Amino acid sequence: MLKAMRTVFTHEALDLLRDRRALFFLFAVPLVAPILGAGAGMFILWQVARQAGEGIPIVVVNGEQLPGLVDRLEQTRMLELVGLPSDPEKALQSGELLAVLEVPPNAAEALAAEEQVSLRLTSSRSGWLPDFAVLAIEGALADYGDEVLAERLDKRELGRSWLEPVRLDREVAAPTGVAAAPIAGEAGPSSLGSIFLPLAVASWAFSGGLNLMAAMTVGEKERRTMEPLLVTPASRIGIVLGKIALSILVSAITVGLWSLDSLGYTFLLSTVPAGLGGLTASFVGQLGNLGLAMVWLVLLMLPFMTMANGLVAAVCTFAKNYRESNLFLGFFQLLLPGATLLAIFGIGASPPVAVYALPVAGVLVAMRDLFGGGVAPGALALAWAAAALYAAGAVLLAAYVFSREWALMRGV
Repeated sequence: MLKAMRTVFTHEALDLLRDRRALFFLFAVPLVAPILGAGAGMFILWQVARQAGEGIPIVVVNGEQLPGLVDRLEQTRMLELVGLPSDPEKALQSGELLAVLEVPPNAAEALAAEEQVSLRLTSSRSGWLPDFAVLAIEGALADYGDEVLAERLDKRELGRSWLEPVRLDREVAAPTGVAAAPIAGEAGPSSLGSIFLPLAVASWAFSGGLNLMAAMTVGEKERRTMEPLLVTPASRIGIVLGKIALSILVSAITVGLWSLDSLGYTFLLSTVPAGLGGLTASFVGQLGNLGLAMVWLVLLMLPFMTMANGLVAAVCTFAKNYRESNLFLGFFQLLLPGATLLAIFGIGASPPVAVYALPVAGVLVAMRDLFGGGVAPGALALAWAAAALYAAGAVLLAAYVFSREWALMRGV
């Protein structure tokens, strides 16, 4: 059986390597998506730098009332202050002028009296540059407002803390077991990780190799190569195990490529300046905080992928054509996000240990807890053992279906 498995695996792998088109489409999304994303980002940045470098024309009405604000706007590289046209509304509509900032005629007097001054900003609707103009104006206005506020506090010999009479220092409880540690400087692990990660990992695990499995089973029927395959000396269990092994390998490579994309995204976030959202935790520090949770994540994904491939192999072997197999795969991929969200939100934060032994849901809940409040090592071991048992059952089911004439000859 092992010899047959090795032979079929090698044969299918060589066929896949020769079919460069199929090989490309198997790994196209995780390989091409970051390249397209980076290209789109570079193009947008280039367009912003090119058009904004020439200066975005804006007008400040009654600017003499707030000379400090006008100085701030003039120091903003992206903006260019121009004179008021004869018809400002028409200039805004045509895109000749991108923003008009109106200062009240009594702004200086109101500011001296320490009253609030309301400015009105009217932006054009031509293209995307007005949005950048608005952001630049709001930034300059915020800096100017901070200066005015600092002067008022200095007059009264007050500090910034006077503006914040109640302060909240947030902490989180220690994890109940194995968990990804909080990033340094943050209060705790983001809840987004415990929600998004199981959904993403499940989607990755159920992609890539599953389409290949359909090609290696029902595809044999449509290519009329099923009969020659069955008359070989290889055992049918060895044949199906070889096909499943290749499918699992392709799924693992797909998940690995998506993981590399995620690491690249994390690295880019770690290079963002503190002023752009505070995402400045070091790349090495963020990876180190995953710790043992990442090891368990990999261990859980292996039987999870094996189970998925076994089920698909069984159904696609029974299917009489690609139409039937694609119908099942489409239903499978639609059902998966719903099942994942149900496992994440429908099961409480401290579920009974038996929950971790449930098919599919047990692994998803374990993934959720790894990047949430933590999970006991015993529950993790139970989730892995149960997933391995279900994976073995799925593989045996595929081997059984592949050994039945009524399934292999259906549609032939």
